[in-house]
Amino acid sequence: MKTGTLLFITGLLLFMMGIYLSTYIATLGVLLSVGGGMMLGVSSYFMGTHKVRPRRRVNKS
Repeated sequence: MKTGTLLFITGLLLFMMGIYLSTYIATLGVLLSVGGGMMLGVSSYFMGTHKVRPRRRVNKS
């Protein structure tokens, strides 16, 4: 699994768990949400910089 995809999935889970936990324990939920949001941001950087480039077309004569 690539770095960007792994960070995205982990960040999304942390973000959603933080939102859920913030209804019970505000401090812990906010910390998890902020951490998950930061991981989502880092994963979007990795996904954007390691994007697959299209191949060049070869002219067949």
